[in-house]
Amino acid sequence: MVVYGFEEGVFVSPYNFVDEVRRQMRLPERVIVHDTTLREGEQTPGVVFNMEDKLKICEMLDRVGIQQVEAGFPAASPREKQAVKNLVYQGFDVQIFGFARAVRSDIDAVIDCDTYGLVLSFPPSDIHLKYKLRITREQYLERMVEMVEYAKEHGLYITYSAEDSTRTDLNFLKQVFKLGVEAGVDRARIVDTLGCILPTAMKYLVTEIRNTVDVPIEVHCHNDHGLGVANCLAAVEAGASVLSTSVNGLGERAGLAPTEEVILALRTLYGIRGFKTELLYDLCKLVEHISGIPIPRNKPVTGVNVFAHVSGIHQHAILEKSITYEPYPPEMVGQRRRIILGKLSGSHAVRAKLLEYGYRPSDEEVRLVLSRVKARSEDRRSALTDEEFLEIAKNVLGDPPGQE
Repeated sequence: MVVYGFEEGVFVSPYNFVDEVRRQMRLPERVIVHDTTLREGEQTPGVVFNMEDKLKICEMLDRVGIQQVEAGFPAASPREKQAVKNLVYQGFDVQIFGFARAVRSDIDAVIDCDTYGLVLSFPPSDIHLKYKLRITREQYLERMVEMVEYAKEHGLYITYSAEDSTRTDLNFLKQVFKLGVEAGVDRARIVDTLGCILPTAMKYLVTEIRNTVDVPIEVHCHNDHGLGVANCLAAVEAGASVLSTSVNGLGERAGLAPTEEVILALRTLYGIRGFKTELLYDLCKLVEHISGIPIPRNKPVTGVNVFAHVSGIHQHAILEKSITYEPYPPEMVGQRRRIILGKLSGSHAVRAKLLEYGYRPSDEEVRLVLSRVKARSEDRRSALTDEEFLEIAKNVLGDPPGQE
């Protein structure tokens, strides 16, 4: 059998590997995940991280192999500033960035934290220039150059975050990045602030900016149209080498492209590795616990339903060969497979579950247990727990072998 994937156990679409498809990609040699859970994630309504929370999350991000963390907005408060500074001195492998607006006091707060890098956010779109900043394009460029040069004088690695990039006039956006790089910008960040660009258009935009400046391109993709991950991948195919993401997709409004989904897609669809994907479930559960924002059951990668199989037809196939209904194994992301017994279950799943408990049932015994499982599930309109299934098994077959 031909396995379509970059490693054993992964079976994704063979169309991903068609020459005509691969020729359209300009994949970078290495992709950096710039996780912003600790900054953008804290802009999720109702979410507040204290210093201990940030330390726990950053430690886990470091274990996963995230290369860069946007740790917070130091100018927001003295405690926020101290929390960012605290992360800098923990000795993590991950590089710590601080966030700032194009305001000298914001930049000073980041400088005081001794971070590796600065994310300098300044929106160049005419919408923001007119209604938020109330300045002209000429005034924008003047302030941008002044702030970039000031930050560079203090030795910071500068990611220039052009908020609302995807609604900015292209010629002006090119001018912004070009002048920014000349002033000292190390990386150009394209920001889809409203999550409103098509993946095809994102490839076009990344290509245009890559042809304008000779620095790494980063993208920061919001999820207002459910396209956050798709736009990150489109950007990678166009040569973007840095992806700004957040765990569980936390962030303003609909949030960002989820870190765990992007990392998994990089590995299974592009063969881009370097992350300990087996820790992704633990990372997401930690952030769920600290943030108080629950992970949806059907959430890709880490939702409890991702490897839960209900239909009898599916269960039979999964028990024969997992790739029938799983494009990647649960162990790859720290999950486990779950066979859900209930109204839709079949005899193969029931037999497999009975074997787990040590029974050696006949076909008739399997049929009896299955009928009771279906009846209980229909009566109360839900699947059965393992404890409830074992109770039925004991009623029909007695205690499992080896139990008194």
